[in-house]
Amino acid sequence: MKDIGIKNIITGIFVIAAIAAFMVFSGVINIGSQSAQVSGQVTVWGTIPFSTIQQYIDQAKEQNLTINYVEKKPLTYEDELINSFASGTGPDLFIMSHEGILRHSDKILEIPYESFPRSSYEQAYVDEARLFLSDTGVRAFPITVDPMIMYYNKALISSAFVLDVPEYWDEFPSFANQVTQYSGTGEIIISAAALGTFDNIPSAKNIITALIMQNKNNIISVDPTTKKNRSILSFDEDQIQRTIQAMDFYTSFARFGSNTYSWNEALVDSKNKFISGDLAIHFGLGSEAQDIRRKNPNLDFGVALFPQVRDNTLRSTHGAMTGIAIAKQSKNIPASINVASKIAGSVIADGLANDLNVAPARKDLLRDKPDDAFRTLIYNSAIISRGWIDADPDATNELFSELVRNINTGALSTRDAISRANADLNTILNRTINTTLGN
Repeated sequence: MKDIGIKNIITGIFVIAAIAAFMVFSGVINIGSQSAQVSGQVTVWGTIPFSTIQQYIDQAKEQNLTINYVEKKPLTYEDELINSFASGTGPDLFIMSHEGILRHSDKILEIPYESFPRSSYEQAYVDEARLFLSDTGVRAFPITVDPMIMYYNKALISSAFVLDVPEYWDEFPSFANQVTQYSGTGEIIISAAALGTFDNIPSAKNIITALIMQNKNNIISVDPTTKKNRSILSFDEDQIQRTIQAMDFYTSFARFGSNTYSWNEALVDSKNKFISGDLAIHFGLGSEAQDIRRKNPNLDFGVALFPQVRDNTLRSTHGAMTGIAIAKQSKNIPASINVASKIAGSVIADGLANDLNVAPARKDLLRDKPDDAFRTLIYNSAIISRGWIDADPDATNELFSELVRNINTGALSTRDAISRANADLNTILNRTINTTLGN
C-alpha cells in the first residue's frame, strides 16, 4: 500500500506539471510568467557555449529555483550522457540535435498527448519538429533549426557571363558547363559547384539526403507490422528508381567527361575552396555564414534558397534541428518541465536563434520576418526544413561515403550500390534506434 501511495503522488505531480507546461506552450500562459510554483535545482546539459546561453539560463530562473547549465564538448557529449544515466547521475534536461534526442529516447520522459495535444504541438512548431512525436506523446521540444542553403560567389558567376544562380537542379548542368574552368591538362581550376564526391564536401550527407527526399523518397519509414524503423532507399521499384535518379545526378558532377564535371576527390574541401574564391557554389548550413565572412572578409558572396526539383509542389531543404528533452531520471520533474518550457519558449528561443545565427523552431516567431535579407532566407528555409532519423551519424557517414565511392569507381552499379546501402542502413537501425524507440 505504501508503494502504491508514493506512485500515485508522483503520477499526480507529473500530470499537474505537464498540464501547466502545455498551457505555457499553447500560449494560454505567457512564457516567463509564474505558471507554476517550482523550486529546487534543475541541471541542464548541452554543447551551446556557456557564454552564449548564460543570460537565457538566468532569465529562466525563479526565486526558489536554481538552474545549473553544464557545457559539454561535442565529441564526448553522448558518451558522458550515457555513462551518467547508467550511474544515476544524469542531468534533468539535455539539449541535443534531433538525431541525438531520438537515439536516446529510452532515457526521455515523454509528455502524453492528454497533457499536450498533438494538434497544439504541430500548430506551434515547424513541420520538421514532428520527428519528436511518438504514437503516444511528445519526446522533446524544438528550439532552433539550422537549414541548408546555397552560398554563391558573385564575381565568379558574373565573370562567366551568367546573370542568375540556379534555382532548380535541372539548371545545374548548363551552369556547370558555363562556369567551370580547366587547365590544359584537364585539371579543375574554377569549380562551378561542389557536388559528386563525399569526403571533401563537409555537407555531402545533408546534400545527398536532401536530394533523395526532394525526389520523394523519405529514406526511412516505420514498418506497420513491427512498428520498427526500416530503410526505404530500395524498398520497392518506385523507391529505388527515385534513389537512383538522385544518386546518378549527384555523382555526375565528379564524372570526368560528363557535361556536369566540376568536382573531384583531389580538390580541397568545398568550404575552404569557396572561402579561397575558387568555387562558385557551396552548399552549407546557414550558421556557416559568420565563419565564411570571418575567414575572408573580402569575399563577395550571396546566399539563396537550397535548389529545388522543378515542378515539385512542395519545397524542402535539410534542417539541423536542436531540441530539449526531459530525462526520466529527473528528480524534479515539475521544475524540469517548467525550465524546458521556458528554454523552448518564444523569448529564449528567439534570442538563442539570433545569437547562434540560426532560426527559431516556433511558428509564431517565424511569422515575424527579420528586416535583413539573410535572416529572412534562414527563416524561410527553416519553414521548409526536413530531417530523417539518422540513428548513428558516424556509421551513416561511412555508409553514404561508400555508396558514393562504389558508384564513382564503378565498383558497383548504382542500383547495386543502393541495395547494399539499404541493407547496411537497416543493420544500423536494428542495432541502434530500433532497440530504444517505443521503450
